[in-house]
Order: sequence, then structure tokens, then C-alpha cells
Amino acid sequence: MKHIWFLAVKDFHYLLKDKSVIVWMFLMPLVFFSFIGFTTQSFGGSSTDKVTLAVWHDGSIDSRTAQQIHHRLEAENFTLRLFNEKQSLYKEKWTFDDYSRQLWLPADLDHQLQSGQQVILKYRLKDNDMASQLHEFKLNKAVYQTLGDLLVLKKHHPDIAQQLTFEIVNSLPKLITLDTTLAGERHEIPSGFKQAVPGILVMFIMMIALSSGAMSLFMERKTGVLRRLAAAPISRQQLIFGKWLGKWLLALCQLIYGMLVGAVLFKIHWGEHWLMVFILLAAWAACCAGLAVLMGSLSRNEGQINGIPVIVSMLLAALGGCWWPIEVTPEWMQKLAMFLPTGWVMDALHQLMYFGGELADVINHQIGLYTLALFCLWLALTKFNPEKPST
Repeated sequence: MKHIWFLAVKDFHYLLKDKSVIVWMFLMPLVFFSFIGFTTQSFGGSSTDKVTLAVWHDGSIDSRTAQQIHHRLEAENFTLRLFNEKQSLYKEKWTFDDYSRQLWLPADLDHQLQSGQQVILKYRLKDNDMASQLHEFKLNKAVYQTLGDLLVLKKHHPDIAQQLTFEIVNSLPKLITLDTTLAGERHEIPSGFKQAVPGILVMFIMMIALSSGAMSLFMERKTGVLRRLAAAPISRQQLIFGKWLGKWLLALCQLIYGMLVGAVLFKIHWGEHWLMVFILLAAWAACCAGLAVLMGSLSRNEGQINGIPVIVSMLLAALGGCWWPIEVTPEWMQKLAMFLPTGWVMDALHQLMYFGGELADVINHQIGLYTLALFCLWLALTKFNPEKPST
């Protein structure tokens, strides 16, 4: 065990001397966390999340129609920012054009409505993602509800309908109510940083282990270092375990850093079962370390190591649900993810972190990852090659 630990520590220190490894371990995860987090923040968000809407109205601040539209918009979970010629700044800082959702109300809104003229409201959005369609639907709903309020007012209170006293309509009892209950367990699909940080961490553990770990082993083969180590008073198994453990330490370093950064900078709560989350990711790191030794033993040139790990890592990450919540993808893709190790890891993370799962709910994921880790280590033991690569 002494020889194994000595080789592992030396290998770990050697890997950390590479500046490119430092960049990809500590800097690039932050870039990917931020980019993927902002990109996927609307993929699985709750329909009850509040969104900000900028409203421009040059008419009177006492406009009853405008106030009723505001009332209906707020009921649809819009947070309003009101602008006009006299108030062109919000909190002396933000302008109307700073907002991605903008609504214009005509200046003579009340007069147009009272005289039966067609009223045109203008709505503009700068994004066109899935959530934007929901927001547009809610805005249309609020506008048509205001129109319905006017019809109710004219029917039941025609004597004061011209005054647009919508407070009377708002105080009317609801003749139809909808009682909703959950038909099953509700899963709030993670999005934004909740999805990006664990997912990108899974991808980077794989990418760093396969690229940097395999490359270091390949260079030791190429320079003859492994042949000299093979002649040292250590067994073949000790040499392999030492190399595998060194790659695993590198992946664990990436894992610990990612979890800490996720908690401190991106406010990620790793859940009540955070220790099991760490163990699962450590098992995933062990799988990747074994594959790194295998790839470093079988590769014939540097091009294979520079290309294959990146392609494989990104492909497995995309299909396994590391880039976006797998729950928002078609059913066939969700089934495919369960045949991929990245899919096992991400499904287990979602269960433990966001879906209220217990340890028993991820027992199959654990068995699968531990088995894969042992299989990868067995491949590393049987396919280990200290000889120089053939050209």
C-alpha cells in the first residue's frame, strides 16, 4: 500500500503542475456553470415564478382601465415596472429599454374603451424561449380578463359602466371555483444553476480524467518512464493501482472544488443526502479514472487523446442530461439516458437533491456505478501497457 500511495501522490502532483489542467479544473467550470446556468434557467421553472414586465403608459396615472390591467397582470405573477414621460427611470437606474418584456398602453385608454373604439396594446419581448410563450399567454389572458370585466360591468351595472368602476367587478363573488389537488408526486424540474452546476460538474470530472489523466500516462509510455517503473521493485498491480489512484485523486479534487463553488457562488443546496451525493460522484470519478488508465494504455498517438475524450464527454453529457434537464426532453431520450452512465448519475442527483428521494430510491444507481467502477478498474488492470506506443 505504501508503494501505491507514493505513486498516486507523485502522479497527482505531476498532473497539477500542468497549467492547462489548472485552467480546466478551476477556471473553465465557472465559465460553463454560468453559461449553461443562464441558458437553461427557463427549461423547468415553475409556472408560479414571478417575471418582470415593463409597462409604458403616457396617460393619466388615475386611468381606471390601466389600473385594472395592472391588477390582472399582477394576478398572473407579473412584477410591474411602470414608466411614462415624467418617470423614465426606475429607482434612478433602469430605463424602459433595459427590460426584455415591454408593454405599451395608449395614452387615451379610458376614452377609447368608453367610446367603443378599438384599443391596441403593444407587447415586445427580446427572448423567444419556451417560457416566453407562457408569459405571452398570461399577458393575453390578463388583457382579455379586463375586457371581460368591462362586459360584466356593462351588464350588471350599466348605470355606472361609463365610470369604469372595476372595483365592483373585482368584489363580485366567484361563481365557479376550481379545486386542484395533486394527482401524484410533484417534481419541480431543476433549471438554471440548479441543473447546470451538478450537470457540468459530472461532465468536467469525466473530461479532465479522460484527457489529462490519459495524456499523462501516454507521455510516460512515450518517454519510457513506465518501462523504468516496471523494472522497479514494485509489482505490476501496485503500479496500475498507483496510476489509477492518482487519476482518481485528480477527479476528487475537481469534485470537491465543484461542490464548494456551487454552494458558495451559485447557492446550490446539495440536499439532505449530500454525503451520498458525494459518494455517487466519487464512484463516477473512479469510473473515469479507470477509463483514463485504459485510454492511456491503448492510445497510439496524442491526437487520439486530444480528440476522443472531448467528443465522448460532450456526447455523453448531452445525452445523459448534463446540459439540460432530461425531464424536458422527449420520452425516447429519457429512456436512452438510462442506458448511459451520465444518465444514471444525473437521475440519482435529481432524485436526492430535488425530488425528495431517499437512499433506497437510488440503490440501483449506486449498484450500477460501483459495478462500472470495478469494471473500469478491471479493464485498466488487464489492458495496462507500459510499452512505448507504436508509430
